[in-house]
Amino acid sequence: MRLGLISLSAESPAGNKPAAMLPLFDSNILSRQVQSVRQMGAEKIIFLSPTMHSELLQYADNLKNHDIKIDIARNALDLQDYVSQGDDLIFLGDGVFPDHSIEQKIQDQSEELIYVVANADNYDNFERIDLTHRWLGIALLKSERLAEIADIPDDWDIGSALLRTAVQAESARALVSDTDMLDDAVSQLLNSEASDAYAKRQLGAIKLPKQNVFDRFLLWPSMRKLIPVLWKSPSAKNYSGFASLGAATVAVTLGLLGWPAVALGLLFAGSIALALHHRISILSARSRRVDLLSLCFHLLAATVLTVAVVNLASPESMSGDITILLLLFGNLWIIFTQPENKRLNPIIPDTSLILLVLLLAAAFGVFSTGLYLVTLFCLVYLILAQRGGSAEDSRPDPLQ
Repeated sequence: MRLGLISLSAESPAGNKPAAMLPLFDSNILSRQVQSVRQMGAEKIIFLSPTMHSELLQYADNLKNHDIKIDIARNALDLQDYVSQGDDLIFLGDGVFPDHSIEQKIQDQSEELIYVVANADNYDNFERIDLTHRWLGIALLKSERLAEIADIPDDWDIGSALLRTAVQAESARALVSDTDMLDDAVSQLLNSEASDAYAKRQLGAIKLPKQNVFDRFLLWPSMRKLIPVLWKSPSAKNYSGFASLGAATVAVTLGLLGWPAVALGLLFAGSIALALHHRISILSARSRRVDLLSLCFHLLAATVLTVAVVNLASPESMSGDITILLLLFGNLWIIFTQPENKRLNPIIPDTSLILLVLLLAAAFGVFSTGLYLVTLFCLVYLILAQRGGSAEDSRPDPLQ
């Protein structure tokens, strides 16, 4: 079994919780460390905390409620009770976590390995091993190392003690270059300033899939400025989700009352709130649960569009407009479930773009024309995507 050991000996400036429980993204630094050790194959996680802060205990209980195996050890002697012979130990120091490439290497690694960086003044926050290397606070060790540190005093750092045994046994070292460190290959976040700076770098570097020009140049830049502000409110994600459903529900009511243009405006605003709801946690661990919020919103959106067609279409074109609307639903379903086609991303239809076009068409009294236009737009996209896929399939393999 692989166990994740996460050191929580460093405390926050206020002294009321571990430093790793300071905010990061829409959660905290510790959540990022938990996500990291799980990515590296840890089946159980042990927090190494000499002090049992109430906030830490609540956090551990919350993880257990999500079926994550968690224990807390005060010292090296307590740690012996949670580890079996033959276990692999993935150790992360206070506030330390690696990027995806290092996570993948450790996941595939079976022998002991400690991650180091050159012994330079700009890395003086990491522990020095010898004249050439400093330890980055990341290691894959065998559980037998714990027997060698079982009798250390309670005030000794478990990570440093484990490191000494690994160095004495001449365990392999993986050197992280200065260039990779500048690219956040390994991060150590022990205060709010470092956490905020890291979050902004990650948010600025992210590339969203299936992003059209409207989203890329208008929606996303606005959201990117707003999201760090919303991270400071733990309830912001829930509020944005409620706002999307609330807007869609009111839109249905307004549509039934005979105000289809206003209903479409509210529905468009709801689609923006839904996108924001998902993007608030874009850098956090993704939930594997079914996205019921999106499902409910799109069902309400389909209702609003159906009511809009009934209200705005002439009696002569009613059956034709409803047929086109059903065709639009089918096209969008195919587009949403298709894999990403990066060449066509600038023109990919999405919910917000479609609703914006229909809103403008309703406002100018040409809703039926707008409906036909967006349906044609989706059909053209699907044809281009199909032709592009066929061209790729027919291209000869250069290795044959």
